Amino acid sequence: MNTKKYDIIIVGAGPAGAAAAYYLAKQGLQVALIDKATFPREKTCG
Repeated sequence: MNTKKYDIIIVGAGPAGAAAAYYLAKQGLQVALIDKATFPREKTCG
């Protein structure tokens, strides 16, 4: 069984979650970004 270890797990891949994951990953952290919806999805605005 393969297991992965993450420094941070973010639940919710909306604008805030995606931005947080991006900046944390840029700092060298192992980030898991989890969302209940599949991608691509409809835009929340417009």
